[in-house]
Amino acid sequence: MWERSFGVVDLESRQPVTAGTRFRVGSLTKLLTVAALLRLVDQERLELDEPVGKRLSDFPHPEITLRQLAGHLSGIRHYTEAEFLNTTPYASATDSLCKFASNALVALPGERYLYSSYAYDVLGAVIERVTEKRFDEALRELVTGPLGMSATSFASDMTTATFYDDSKEGPVASPTVDLSDRLPAGAALSTAHDLALFLIATSGERFVSAGSRAEMALTQHLMDGKPTNVGVAWGMATDPACATYLHQGGAVTGGRAFAVGYPVERVSVAIVTNLGFASFDEKDALAIAAPFLELRRTGEGAKPR
Repeated sequence: MWERSFGVVDLESRQPVTAGTRFRVGSLTKLLTVAALLRLVDQERLELDEPVGKRLSDFPHPEITLRQLAGHLSGIRHYTEAEFLNTTPYASATDSLCKFASNALVALPGERYLYSSYAYDVLGAVIERVTEKRFDEALRELVTGPLGMSATSFASDMTTATFYDDSKEGPVASPTVDLSDRLPAGAALSTAHDLALFLIATSGERFVSAGSRAEMALTQHLMDGKPTNVGVAWGMATDPACATYLHQGGAVTGGRAFAVGYPVERVSVAIVTNLGFASFDEKDALAIAAPFLELRRTGEGAKPR
């Protein structure tokens, strides 16, 4: 594993970022949620194509499947601009459903690709129902605990970076936000090191089954048969060398993150920062991955500098 840290934890103390500094990772949280989901599938406690109503009998849209939720095909709306800076605390993923569950669907399930963090709240509620544990506890039992991701949680501590957002004048302190309204979708705090452990594990055979790993990289389709190029959470694309890779970004006030993974080559990259709306994206993660892919393909042992 290769890792590097740059910048400062906060602008006042100028304390340098280290491998142990924790950041908001935004929608990379969705990857952790689907890993928990797939672990439950491997344990035969869930099925990807089962309807939500099988687990949440009181949910107003029981016909939506877990796969559709994970692939943004549920028709459930995303949070609005006014809801981005939530200040209302929710006790659990199930509790947060009251925020949107009674709203009409934006589209029929499977009709359109509509990115939705609230759809992941429903997945979190299903996980809570099956495990009989609060989402954060279930995630610790199913994912972060087994992988030794000791720095990953949903509560800030002394190792958490100060949160800033980008502006024309430079970094400014992030506004107050309560991310409990999207706990399974964008609330996790983690380190690049922990995320690397996660990416390594989910690309191998010991943590999730071969079938579940295949599901992550299998595109879903709309009703009309058109592929979405999104599987279970992960988006998928092909690089200039015609190699398939998976990708997921995270954007949240006070944080920005991006992850890419090459399933065949088993090369993964995670980038995190405490600057919301920072300008790095997929191309930057691919640039970091490039020399490691070259080493894989040539069989050389030296590490890039």
